[in-house]
Amino acid sequence: MKSLEFGVGLWSALMGDLHHRGQGRRESGAFLLGRVTDTAKVVYDWLTYDELDPQSLKYPIVRLDSSAFAHLWEGCATRQLEVVADIHTHPHGPAQSRSDRAYPMIALTGHIALIAPNFARGPVMPKDISFNVYQGEGRWHSYYRSDAAALIKIL
Repeated sequence: MKSLEFGVGLWSALMGDLHHRGQGRRESGAFLLGRVTDTAKVVYDWLTYDELDPQSLKYPIVRLDSSAFAHLWEGCATRQLEVVADIHTHPHGPAQSRSDRAYPMIALTGHIALIAPNFARGPVMPKDISFNVYQGEGRWHSYYRSDAAALIKIL
């Protein structure tokens, strides 16, 4: 399985942005944009859910209107990048909720969904994140702690 690679500045800026957007009291999230290489999925940018759908953070959990995806694909085309994963925050630990498992943001086999705990209140390290890989038909494979850290590289 390919790891996700982030520049150190990009990782910390992403965590700060997620925490700021959720105001430390609600979930927030983003699609991670990058390129796939032979060995990794390299993240260069992100588009937050509330940039794509201004109503997305008005609920206790993140909800995206289907029109947000047209904005996402337009953002990918403009940047000449693709979605390599998504991330959202949880109030406590990084385990997937029932709705996370039932409704993946992108329901393609192999899609990666990260969850940051404590509304991304920093510092958040890769070992704190859950790294969840969609297997199709509602099934996921999840990695935690050192296993997640081995799949998230900060360069």
